[in-house]
Amino acid sequence: MTDPYSRPTDPAKRRSAALTDGVDRAPARAMLKAIGLDDDALARPLVGIATTWIETMPCNWNQRELARHVRRGILEAGGTPMEFNTIAVSDGVSMGTEGMRASLVSRETIADSIELVARGHLLDGLVCLVGCDKTIPAAVMALARLDLPGLVLYNGSIAPGRFRGRDVTIQDVFEAVGAAAAGSSPRTRWRRCSSSSASARPGSTTFPRPTRRSRRPRTRRGGSRCASSATTSVPRS
Repeated sequence: MTDPYSRPTDPAKRRSAALTDGVDRAPARAMLKAIGLDDDALARPLVGIATTWIETMPCNWNQRELARHVRRGILEAGGTPMEFNTIAVSDGVSMGTEGMRASLVSRETIADSIELVARGHLLDGLVCLVGCDKTIPAAVMALARLDLPGLVLYNGSIAPGRFRGRDVTIQDVFEAVGAAAAGSSPRTRWRRCSSSSASARPGSTTFPRPTRRSRRPRTRRGGSRCASSATTSVPRS
């Protein structure tokens, strides 16, 4: 193995060279070596993988698994991947509660946090994994602010569940709730419908190829994008 300090800095390290190269950056290299990076890894461009993984919804739930494939691609292309994650708020779960007030403002927090990590660690490139109607625009906003080489990759959609011989999605559950409130559908039926929608099979993990758009709120484990974009504004007081 050649000494990484005896060869010129990789021209793709347009930003991270200031973080990792030179005698005065030895403390920074020591910190990064504590997480398993070696001199050869630090000599390569640092490429961030921003996920919006969270266990509060299925929409972003599969992103840690997908990030492994992104990591492999970055390594094969000659970069050093650095994975980090941010927050997300589920419209579908919080809808109709005080929690819904957090939905729209979460977009700004997501964009800000991605931007801060990329700026703070002088990343040379960025790949964002997203899966809902706040994380998608937030990642695009962050990339636009950063002016870095980057991609926003959608993690795919969830296949529908089955109920009484037909496909059901979260949209059907919302409609069943309305029908029950109007007295045109028995409560036992919408309870069964919600269970069927909840047991929809996991969405595509060979992303970015999406499956049919639907939501699987719980039971069988898996995740991808839901069927609806639920908010465009914050609820009124």
